[in-house]
Amino acid sequence: MGRRGNKQQGFTLIELIIVVVLLGILGAMGAGFISEAFRGFFDADVRMEMYEEGKSAMVRMEREIHIAVPNAVDVAIAGDTVSFGVIDENAMAGVFGQYTEAHPSGGATITDQAAGLPLGTLVSIYNTGWPIFNNGSRTYSVTSNGTNPMTLDRNIGAPSPYQRFFAVRPDAVRFSVAGTTLSRSTATVNAGALLGAFGNPQPLAQNIVPSNGLPYFTYNPGNSTRNSVVSIHFAIARNGETVNFHKEVQIRNVP
Repeated sequence: MGRRGNKQQGFTLIELIIVVVLLGILGAMGAGFISEAFRGFFDADVRMEMYEEGKSAMVRMEREIHIAVPNAVDVAIAGDTVSFGVIDENAMAGVFGQYTEAHPSGGATITDQAAGLPLGTLVSIYNTGWPIFNNGSRTYSVTSNGTNPMTLDRNIGAPSPYQRFFAVRPDAVRFSVAGTTLSRSTATVNAGALLGAFGNPQPLAQNIVPSNGLPYFTYNPGNSTRNSVVSIHFAIARNGETVNFHKEVQIRNVP
């Protein structure tokens, strides 16, 4: 019998090269898909962080601006700063907010329809503009201890035509954008004297830029038929992503 030859089967070099090339192509395509997927997740995460940061700042600003003292609002010419006095809602919770005296000008007492304010509470009576709030001429301090009528630190200079008064927080508030940082700062409110200096800004949001070329803050004073409005426009830009924020906040305007 003749010897049967051993026949060996396997890949040739060319076949191996083709397989390696195909695997490389498939690997590159798969890596591209995976990379795009991870990039999408990363971009979505960045946008969510920016949204949460901007939303938190907007909610803080809206909450405080909404309870601004009527007419005690000032927006800088550049539109990068809004300053305002703030109603003390805790103090106002126990009183009616209107006094019974028809024209208490020249006197130093007012009688609320419900109760008196605590000793040392600041009271705004007929504030008609930011300069008046800033100079403290119509901001008074209660010198009686929760009694009604309330005794103020000095005679009332100008009575409210609507017989209204507002308890005022001892600190005015300012929101401002410097560089790319949105901050909140405060200044001491003084009865019968100038407002203190705003200082010690606390950052609320970073990477702030203008939104669609609009100023950060604008103020539209109210009239007899509508409230005052502070408009807020800003954007947060980071890692090639931009999230825009816009809000109009109404403020009561009857002092």
